[in-house]
Amino acid sequence: MKISELKDAPEWLLNAKVENEDVEIIDGIVIWKSGTWVDGAWKDGIWKAGTWFDGCWQNGTWCDGLWDNGVWKKGIWKNGKWNNGVWMDGSWVDGKWINGWWINGTWGNGIWCDGLWNNGVWRKGIWANGKWNNGVW
Repeated sequence: MKISELKDAPEWLLNAKVENEDVEIIDGIVIWKSGTWVDGAWKDGIWKAGTWFDGCWQNGTWCDGLWDNGVWKKGIWKNGKWNNGVWMDGSWVDGKWINGWWINGTWGNGIWCDGLWNNGVWRKGIWANGKWNNGVW
C-alpha cells in the first residue's frame, strides 16, 4: 500500500521521500515490503525488501534488500547487501558488506568485501579486504 493510503502513519514516514513503496502498519509497527527509500529518517519498524538510497536509519530490523548509502544509527541487520554508508552501531546478523565505514557494533556473520572498520566485535564471517582500526576479532 502507498504511504498516502495508510491510516495512522507516523509523521516520519509521511515526510520520507519514497518511490513505488508497498508499506503496511500492523499493530502499530511499520512494515516496508518493497519499493525505494530515497531520503528521510527511518525511526523504527521492519524492512523486508527494497532499495535504500539515502537517509538516516535510527532503529528497526532490516531483513533483506539493498542499502546504497546513508547513516545507520542502530538496529538489527539480518540479511541483504550493504553498498556504502556509515554504520554507527547495531547488530549485523548476516549479509554482504561491499564498502562503507563501520564505527561500532557487533558483526555476527557474512562477507566483508571492502571498507573501513573502526571498532566493534567480529564474531564470524569472511573478511576479503578493507582496513581494520580497532575492535575484537
